[in-house]
Amino acid sequence: MAVQLPLPKKTLVGCVGNILLLDEGLGPHVARVLTHRDAALEYFDEEHTDLLMSLFREDQIEPGDDPRIPVLDAGTMGMSMIPYIRDYERIVFIDVIDCGDDSGVEPGTVYVLTPEDMAEHAIMHSLHDMRLIDVIDNANLAGYDCDISCVCVQKQDIDPKDFVIDLTPKVKASIPVVVGTLLEELGLEL
Repeated sequence: MAVQLPLPKKTLVGCVGNILLLDEGLGPHVARVLTHRDAALEYFDEEHTDLLMSLFREDQIEPGDDPRIPVLDAGTMGMSMIPYIRDYERIVFIDVIDCGDDSGVEPGTVYVLTPEDMAEHAIMHSLHDMRLIDVIDNANLAGYDCDISCVCVQKQDIDPKDFVIDLTPKVKASIPVVVGTLLEELGLEL
């Protein structure tokens, strides 16, 4: 497994979602898998876990000479994500989508989408929510632009009766595919 860091572009992985709403918390869950050994070991063997730890670091850690790719647990940051669009050349977002109950798309299905394509399936819980495409459009209006793609997973349940910090089984089972898709999207060969 040969991986060359740093990447040619200043790159960020942005993990979006609300951890209190089951599958809506996919992004923060993936952020933890990418940056915390104990979380990665739930899905990967030691060799692959070591590889992930050598590739990714939490965004809050001062980079110094650390060439690892920063991972931002963006939660529900909304417009406060604009400085990241300003400061990075490449961002891959991780988020959950809703293709609709009548779409026939199986929960846990993984897609790579443009922000514009993702907007069709963005999940809004209220009129106070902000879609990722809205944040990107506002960043573009401010003159900021970067190469953005989204690794997305079809949700199963984002409306639990009670707040739940977990994922449904089908979405949880997609985590290794999400990580593999992210690595492909970043051009990292393993």
